[in-house]
Amino acid sequence: MRAQCFSFSGLTLYESVVKGMPGYQSVASPRIGTDINIIPKNHSIYWPASANAAMAVMLKNLFANTSATNKNKIDSLESAFNLQFQNQANAEVIDQSVEYGRKIANHIFDWSKTDGGHEAYLGATNSSYIPPTGPGKWIPTPPAFSQPIRPYWGNNRSFVPDIAITTMPPAPTYSETADSEFYQAANEVYTISSSLTAEDISIVKTWGDLPGNYGTPAHYTNIATQLILKNEFKLDRAALTYAKHGIALYEATICVFKAKYTYNLIRPVSYIRNVLGLSTWNTVIGTPPHPEYPSAHAVIGGASYVVLESIFGNNSFVDRTHEHLYGARSYHTLKEYAV
Repeated sequence: MRAQCFSFSGLTLYESVVKGMPGYQSVASPRIGTDINIIPKNHSIYWPASANAAMAVMLKNLFANTSATNKNKIDSLESAFNLQFQNQANAEVIDQSVEYGRKIANHIFDWSKTDGGHEAYLGATNSSYIPPTGPGKWIPTPPAFSQPIRPYWGNNRSFVPDIAITTMPPAPTYSETADSEFYQAANEVYTISSSLTAEDISIVKTWGDLPGNYGTPAHYTNIATQLILKNEFKLDRAALTYAKHGIALYEATICVFKAKYTYNLIRPVSYIRNVLGLSTWNTVIGTPPHPEYPSAHAVIGGASYVVLESIFGNNSFVDRTHEHLYGARSYHTLKEYAV
């Protein structure tokens, strides 16, 4: 899952340079139970080389199934940066820094494998998961009618203990009565869908991150990257931003899937087809195979903007993530992209 990857890669970047950031301390060491940031005696660390090595290791570990071509690109990029560093530090310091960064990355990757994420993605990984049935409960949705994904994601280890329980939203009130709030909300979705403009469809596809299923956490991380570049952050501030933002995305994802599979609420496409009786109605993009409530985009987006607002302020910005497909999108505030 992308949010998990962004949390541990952001944390790795931060941990690989935190000893060179006065006033900051390790986040990972207390949680892992050992000091992963010890610098060997008589070693000097050039922090960009440490960060470069750590990220190369983490990328290849987190995306172990990527193509040989992509792995070669990671190796080539790492080497290219190391060549640049030769003008900044001597060969012995660079070698010590590379060793240090790789040690940090391996510690964090080994720890990441124990958080539950390796087993929580598909219900098929644990045959004991059976979706509940009954009025208002989730059922497989078109076009693929796939099995539910991430049914156990809410049980993953979080950075803040028990955060999925302490942030649990109230239960939704399901109803099939025509004058109920639930029915009216579904009917509003249908009514709006009958007169969508080209701009409406473009917005849906932008935030659906299509084609290619770019992914919500990746999109929000790209916004963070754009802001880092715009504000010309140095390595220390960029590392801090990626760590805070990545951890927030992962915590939000754990929370939202804990709630989704606690309530197992039906998706609008199923309600509109089966309750409103519009059996051929469909969504602009495919409905992800997991329960409706609460909205993953809203919860993860909320976590994203709060972290970024605390770092960059609530200023206007332009999101160019899908500029080549749907054009750049301007927002008056950071909160605006999340709501």
